[in-house]
Amino acid sequence: MPEAVYVPWLHMHQPLVWLDGKLVGNLEKMLGSEDSKDEWDARLMARAYKNPAKFVKLLTAKGKSPRVMLDFSGVLLESLDSLGRRGILDEKDVYEEKIGDIIGLYREVLNDHPDAIEMAGTSYSHCYFPATPKRDWNYHVEEWRKTFRRLFGEKALSRVKGFWLPEMGVPGDEADLAFLIDTIKAAGYEWLILPLAAVEMEGGFSYERSLETTSQPHLLRAGNASIPVIVRVRYDFIDQQAGCDAGGVYNKAREAARVFKRKGGKPALVVPASDGENGNVMMNEFFKATFVPFFVDKADDSVSSMTVSNFLHRYYDVDGKIVPESELRLKSLGGSWVGGHERWEEGDWRLKIKRKIEKLSEEFHEANDVYRKGGKPSEGQETAYEEAKRALLIAETSCYVYWQQEFWFAQGEKTVAFAHKKISHLRNIMENVH
Repeated sequence: MPEAVYVPWLHMHQPLVWLDGKLVGNLEKMLGSEDSKDEWDARLMARAYKNPAKFVKLLTAKGKSPRVMLDFSGVLLESLDSLGRRGILDEKDVYEEKIGDIIGLYREVLNDHPDAIEMAGTSYSHCYFPATPKRDWNYHVEEWRKTFRRLFGEKALSRVKGFWLPEMGVPGDEADLAFLIDTIKAAGYEWLILPLAAVEMEGGFSYERSLETTSQPHLLRAGNASIPVIVRVRYDFIDQQAGCDAGGVYNKAREAARVFKRKGGKPALVVPASDGENGNVMMNEFFKATFVPFFVDKADDSVSSMTVSNFLHRYYDVDGKIVPESELRLKSLGGSWVGGHERWEEGDWRLKIKRKIEKLSEEFHEANDVYRKGGKPSEGQETAYEEAKRALLIAETSCYVYWQQEFWFAQGEKTVAFAHKKISHLRNIMENVH
């Protein structure tokens, strides 16, 4: 049994933006930019999305056993699929390496090496759950699953057991948290990952207490709801996004094991998680400085790797159910991977868009009530319903308010207006029928 299990996690997302009157993926917009820096950065980002599948395939061909956790927003999966199907990525390269069909490569690797890459579910358009109307949470969860199923198939979807909250945003209100847990579990998820910053009294934790918390799964309770959770390691322990070479990761994992002291004979779990494409390290350095050398030179009997679901079921499984040995309490306000909720809920423009989203959600649900009472919908009605729902979910994308920039606020405003038109169209179709 290893002393520690290292599990790198990469979070992938690009929002939709307006270009020539149409919503397209931000990556596509950048790839077509006349600004050479934007266009080059887009190629590097596209390569970053490809890298996990590419390096898993290369390392397994050499007899190694790479492991990685990934989550992609639904809108990014759709954008990559569209770019691949239209051959746009076949024409793009990074230092003469063609990028090619990223989704096609993932289909191959997920089928051929199902234990190497574990995909986690997330929300369709990267909504920030604490700032999104509760009535829409289920739509975000289910629309992601529909997208993933369409691209990768039912078998691949059946292996998706963990959940990533965008921006790691978790509500503090107990009723809201219970509702979120129930929503996630109803969709078939077994566990979720949380930021240490959301844990009660985290600011006063000692170094050892922090490591003990992140080295094991916990049970999170809210009202009558509960779910197993794991906790991402702190940035000041392993800062994956700033860079930590394979030797450093190995030594940090051994340190976690020393502090954790193999409680119950179980290894310490070490999960650094970060954006997978944001910044120079993740676009250019992570795989050659950390991922490849760890699995080629460092992984051994002391520090190994496996995906999170395999770890949980191997070491915390009781009759097929994950049973953590400790409970976790969250701060009364919840939290995110930047600490609190201010990047999504504070400031005049953010509040303005939040009010518009709330009204938009109410309009959709009023139209939805009429739609549901109308009996079997026609093809045109069903199309109008799906378009209105997806437009609502896209309008709730967190990026439109996160950056506190006029460009992104404008994207949010345009998308809200677009969604309003789609919802009005749905309502008009249904009212004309009745």
